[in-house]
Amino acid sequence: MACSLSRMAFRACLIPIIAGFWLSPSLAQKVDAVAVCKADKTDAGIAACTAVLKGRGDRKTKASALLSRAQSYWALKRLVEAEKDYSETIKLAPNFAALYRDRGQIRFGLGNGTGAMADFTVAIDKEPFNADNHANRGYLKLLAYDFEGAREDLRQGLFWQKDHPRSHYMMGLLHYSTGRYREAVAAIEQARTLGFKGNEGFITKARSHFYLNAYGLAEKEASEGLASFPTVYDLSEIRARARLAQNKSAEALADADTVVLAAPKYGRAYATRAAVKLAMKDLDAARADADKAIELDPKLFDANQVKAEILLAAGDKAGARALYAQSAARTDAKMAYDKTSRNVAAAWIIELDAPPPIIVAELDETELKARCETRDDPLRMQSCDRLVETAPTPQAKADMLILRSRARPYGQQIADLDLAVATMPDYLEAALARASGHISSYGYDGNIAPFERAWVDADSVVRRAAPDSQELRRALTVRGLVATSLGRHEEALADWSKLLQIEPDSAVWLQSYRATSLLMLGRPSEALVAAREADRLMPDDKKRIFGSRDLVLPLIETGQVDAALAEIEAWSARSPEQSQSQDVMRARALLARGDDAAALDLTNAVLSRGRIDIGAQAVRGIAQARLGNGLAAISDIDGALEGVSKDRTQASYEGLTPGFMSDLALHRGLARLQLRQVNFARVDFAEAIRLAPDRARPYAERARLALMAGSPAALTDIAMALRIEPAEPRWLALAARINLATGDTAAAERLATEALAAKAADPDLVLLRAKARLALGKFGPAVEDAAARLAVAPSDTEALLVRIEARTGQGNLKEALADAEAARASNGGDSRILLALAELKARNGDAPGAIGAFEEAVAKPDAALIANKRLGDLYAGIASDQLALGYYAKALELPAYKPEDETLKTAARAARDALIRKMAAPK
Repeated sequence: MACSLSRMAFRACLIPIIAGFWLSPSLAQKVDAVAVCKADKTDAGIAACTAVLKGRGDRKTKASALLSRAQSYWALKRLVEAEKDYSETIKLAPNFAALYRDRGQIRFGLGNGTGAMADFTVAIDKEPFNADNHANRGYLKLLAYDFEGAREDLRQGLFWQKDHPRSHYMMGLLHYSTGRYREAVAAIEQARTLGFKGNEGFITKARSHFYLNAYGLAEKEASEGLASFPTVYDLSEIRARARLAQNKSAEALADADTVVLAAPKYGRAYATRAAVKLAMKDLDAARADADKAIELDPKLFDANQVKAEILLAAGDKAGARALYAQSAARTDAKMAYDKTSRNVAAAWIIELDAPPPIIVAELDETELKARCETRDDPLRMQSCDRLVETAPTPQAKADMLILRSRARPYGQQIADLDLAVATMPDYLEAALARASGHISSYGYDGNIAPFERAWVDADSVVRRAAPDSQELRRALTVRGLVATSLGRHEEALADWSKLLQIEPDSAVWLQSYRATSLLMLGRPSEALVAAREADRLMPDDKKRIFGSRDLVLPLIETGQVDAALAEIEAWSARSPEQSQSQDVMRARALLARGDDAAALDLTNAVLSRGRIDIGAQAVRGIAQARLGNGLAAISDIDGALEGVSKDRTQASYEGLTPGFMSDLALHRGLARLQLRQVNFARVDFAEAIRLAPDRARPYAERARLALMAGSPAALTDIAMALRIEPAEPRWLALAARINLATGDTAAAERLATEALAAKAADPDLVLLRAKARLALGKFGPAVEDAAARLAVAPSDTEALLVRIEARTGQGNLKEALADAEAARASNGGDSRILLALAELKARNGDAPGAIGAFEEAVAKPDAALIANKRLGDLYAGIASDQLALGYYAKALELPAYKPEDETLKTAARAARDALIRKMAAPK
């Protein structure tokens, strides 16, 4: 079991706690022994620790030495001595969870499962928030087949540390043990994403793929594992099984031989090689290997199963039935795959007791075809094989190979179809069938190679087929579907349009496909025309089957939300069984209408049904972002985008148009702003612009970020937003703010005026215009704007300051002074108001009043420098030279925080020097 906390790391964190200053003066002569004890993990270190323990150390000293010696024993795999020293250390320091965790792992290595379980339980009690503790105990329970107990421990650990890689791997191992192989694959992928790198992950994932009949994926996973861990023979064994399942007998045998050589006492190795040799018809060698496997591991289900298969192949039905009966009667099957083997054995007993089989070679062609086309016929594949063997001509053989391919599971059809094309290269039906086979072999794993190959075959038929032929029509259909899945919507649209010319009677579905392509090309208005035509032509009974999504989406994308909701209601009445798709579309329409809470509730209901729905997750993510739930929004949007990035075929299937994808990126950026993740938000806004460069809001939001950062790029982005939506009040208001910040006060005034005329919902906009007008010297209009702001917010300090400055600019000192007094009464703690009041009093000739206001401002840190300097000026003006010098000195002593502070200090210094020269001049 992997140690959750390495011994050296544990040493580093624990010893300072229990033995911080343990070298007492009385032990100073043993410094060398202590150093060796702590650092050396060999026998020399053990000897040094023993020497320290023989000395007269205190409790902490002994605990430290015992722990070092225990770790040295552990490093040397002397587990008995390590356990003893850990136990002694625990007696001296019983409150440290890591001691119990380490001793538990040592006891596990000694085969003391009960003691290890007890230690891990104590570790959990002392550190319940540490996922490693839960994982350790969960692993022990897993080994004891206590799957529910293991699941509970792992869930507890992941509750406290959701990104704990080992817990995710063990959850995958648990899923594998209980037969939940897809969940096992997902959990191991999650563990790897978080950094889990052990060979166990490759083994468990490869076996999970194998039991899911995904033999190609199992082989790939095992091969990748062997590239990193070439000596792990379990990987070679499962790869042998996977290759055997794909009829790669030679490669499988090579792997099986490798395992037998690497692990001659491993029963499963011989069972696997027996299965390979059975497939290669080497019955004697297969039987010898099976017997060896049973000898080494009598309880191995696989060994008994392959032995029974060998006996069957040799004609010994009685012997095979006896072995199957033994397996079927066993009650010790714990793992899911063992239970499956037991069930297979029971099924074989039923089959062996059944009547004699039909002889395929005696059936005529008509019955062979019927059986080959019947899904559940037990002689299906044999009938197909017989048809291929007896085909009289190359074309007939190609047809029979195509027929046989349809009898095979998805993902295993291509070999027959390749053979059909090779048998008659000019036969267009074979190429078309292979194109369809490639499509059906897609594993929904993001690997789009099957679609690429399907496109090549379909394109080949299009180029070779006669005009107006059925082959041309079918090839165009296949090529269009493949192009749609690959995201080549321009090519798909061209194929649908060409088919519409060739086959106008099929307009009902061709127009539907055209609508999808146009939507994915960002042309919703044209898509709506095509969708309406498809809806007009489609019979009511077909509408009930195919639904109305192709019409609803263009309606939403073109802003016709009410019409979309009405169509969804009609769709619901026609096809209530399609409620999932209807609810997702309804939520998307509500989102487009701005009813974010309703969209959130509806998508929550959809996703609570347990089905993965990328479209619903995407809608919920946008709704969460708009409602201020940033963290939840990012999680949902990340999930949706990850689903599309892993499998690009999902984009058109889920209706994730470029505009909607742009909205996802935009709202993820807005959600990240809620969490103050500004740099990530900027990246998201750039992505939203890339996906839909004709939308204004991403430019505006990026401009807002640039304004916050003081970047001139804000002007470029807001200009783009206004070019797209020149009359949008929000962008006009933002543009006004940006221009004011960059010093273009004339533009700021103009844009603010336009925004106010457009009823922009920005309460500070009139104040912004007042500031712009003040900077332009338009004092009268600035006063009016400030008054308008104060009418709705009487205590707005910014507005009061603007009006004070504007009235001062008008020369209306009396009213400016009245404003300053009123502002002081309402917000006397604002240093800017005190300074403005003091300056006004000084200009009005009220030196005592000005001095009083400045002295009050001196107590404000942000005003102390200018207030001291101005007090010096005022006292100098009334010939109080000593007081003036004192205030100048105070000003010069204060630190400068801004560039203008240095200017003030320079002015104060010059004034002080001038006053000193004046005082020193002869009278």
